[in-house]
Order: sequence, then structure tokens, then C-alpha cells
Amino acid sequence: MWYITRERKLLQSIVREFVETEIVPFIPELEKGIYPLGIIKRLGGIGVLGLCHDTKYGGHGVDYINWYIALEEISKASSAVALLAAQTSELCAHFCEDVCTPEQVEKYIKPAVRGEIILGQFATEHSGMITVADFNTTAVRDGDDWVINGSKIFSTNAGVCDYAMVLCRTSQAPDPATMRGASMFMVHKSNPGYVVGHIENKLGWHGTSTGQTYFNDCRVPSDALIGEVDGYLPELMKRFTPGLGLYAALSLGCAEAVYRKTRTFLDNRVQAGVSLWDRHQVVRNQMSQMWMQIETLRCALYGYAEMQNKGMDVTGLGIALKVEGTKVAKSVCDTCLTLHGGIGTVNETGIERYYRDVKMFDFACGSNFSLVDALAVSL
Repeated sequence: MWYITRERKLLQSIVREFVETEIVPFIPELEKGIYPLGIIKRLGGIGVLGLCHDTKYGGHGVDYINWYIALEEISKASSAVALLAAQTSELCAHFCEDVCTPEQVEKYIKPAVRGEIILGQFATEHSGMITVADFNTTAVRDGDDWVINGSKIFSTNAGVCDYAMVLCRTSQAPDPATMRGASMFMVHKSNPGYVVGHIENKLGWHGTSTGQTYFNDCRVPSDALIGEVDGYLPELMKRFTPGLGLYAALSLGCAEAVYRKTRTFLDNRVQAGVSLWDRHQVVRNQMSQMWMQIETLRCALYGYAEMQNKGMDVTGLGIALKVEGTKVAKSVCDTCLTLHGGIGTVNETGIERYYRDVKMFDFACGSNFSLVDALAVSL
């Protein structure tokens, strides 16, 4: 492919080896709900978490092609692990690094990039993620401190992260047009008043520790504030929507893995002395259709990544890639499971796990329905 250089091929090989030796053996534990803490920390140690960070933040220089290559390879084994790598690196550290003070960069960003600490961004409430006026989670100034009260749902890394990035309403009159009125605070896991509630038993992405979090008179110092008071959401959205392209990398990795597993199965499954691949033209046609979907997604993803590298505006394309990439992954996983027949529903084959996990892409970082609606308004 046009984007694969010698250096990127080396990166691809390093990540593939890590996946085979570290992630694949852990998948049974992941399916039991065990968080892959050591794996995420080691991904920081080998430099993967720094692929989307500038050197001044402890990264290797922003190169989205490199970042998506890594996420694609990890997702071939587990999109849940890829999500968690993106959670602490891009969705947390990368989204706030530009508004952090130099002291906060040293305390939060660089250690997260190195894999020394885990971050979690807790934004979602029953009213949604950006409907600040309806937030029950508030932060009120008390002397030099802030006091947080409220709760969050679908908090990924709940009970695992060292620091929870908690989005709070800090204005009595939030402005829905400018999205001002919310502030972000770093809350350490040991803070009194910070309580982790029920961890959800989800359809997919087992082991990601997604659950409810509560803040009861949770007091944090003034230097826990990230960015300006009332001004975090506008800053977040500058990176949030363009950053949604990472889900296309997860979709691509899942689709590739299931496609390859299915091709091997069709070659080896023999009926009356003939493999399913050789016996049925309709099967070969279905596989050809899926190959085209996968390769089209690949071209779209890495073309988008090059646009990001050049600093171009990819706001709408981030939404498009998340939504359309999800469709490809779901379609491929559904067809491949069907081609396996009943055995595809058996846990040990591994196909049904991909089928469950890719459905989660519809809801992560905002539902695809709401994202499409937001895109339509902006066109």
C-alpha cells in the first residue's frame, strides 16, 4: 500500500509481535471481564501510546498513519484493547494536552503517554454527553478548591484509571450555542467522595470496566482544573469529531481478522471431498464483496490519516468514517458468522466475539444516529 514505508512496516511488525505474545493469550481473561491493565501500560512502554502526540508532550511526533496502523493491528485480536489504548492516549491525554499547563503536562500527559498512569474521561450522563444544561454533575468553587457533586454513566476505565477526567457544569446558565458552561477536572482515584458504582455487563467490549461513577462532595484543588472555567467543551470538540476516525481503524482491523479466519475456514471445511470455497461460487462472490468493502475502508482511512497529518479540516470526515466503518465491520462480521454456520456461534471459534464487539462501535463516543444528525446540521 502507498502509505507503508520501511519504518511503518517495522512498526507494524513490532505491534503484530506484541499482539501475538501479549494480547491474544489474554483474550480469555478479557472475556471474563478482567481489565488488561498490564497490556495498556506495556503499550505505553513500547511507544504505541505516543504515536498521536507531539514530542513536547512525550510522544514521537504526531503521525496518524502510524497511530492507525497500530490500532488496526491491535483490533485484529481485540478492538476492546485497541479502544482502551485509544482511551488513555487519544481520547483523554491528546484531547486535553493543548489546554494543560506545563505542570499538568508533566503530571498527567507525559506519564499517560508512557503508560505509567491510566486516564479516563467521564462525560456521559443520562441526558447525553454535551447537553450541559441538563447535567447533574456540578463543580462549585469553595475558596481555593472545587467541590464536585453528581454522577456519570458509561464511564470507561471506572475503578481502573489513576485520574478521572470529570466534565462538570460550572455555569448557572450554560450556552448551548457556544457550548460554554462546562469545565474539566482531574480527580485522583483516592479522592474522598469519588465512588465507583456498578460495572456494566455489556454485549461486547468485555473487560473495559465501563460503569457508573459518583461524586459526593468530592473536593479537588484549583490546579485540577483543565483549561479555562466554562470553556472545556469548545476545546474538546476541536479534537473530538476529527478524532472519531480512530473507530475506522478498529473497524478495519476487526473486518480483516474475521475475513481471514473465514477464508481459512472455507478452504478447510470439506464436504464430499470438496472445500466450501471450491464448491460454491456464491460463497466466493460474498467473499469478493467483503474484500472490496475492506479495501475501500482501508483507502478511506489512510487517506483521511494523511489529511490529518497535513493539518487539513477533517471534521465531517471523522463522523463519516466512524459511521461507515462501523457498517463495514458489522456487515463483514455478520456475513462471516453466517458462512461459518452454527459453529460460528460457538465462543471458541472467536467469530462471535468480533460480532458482539463491533456492535459497540454504534454507541461509543456518541451514537452513530446522533453523529449523523449533527453532521447533517453542519452541511
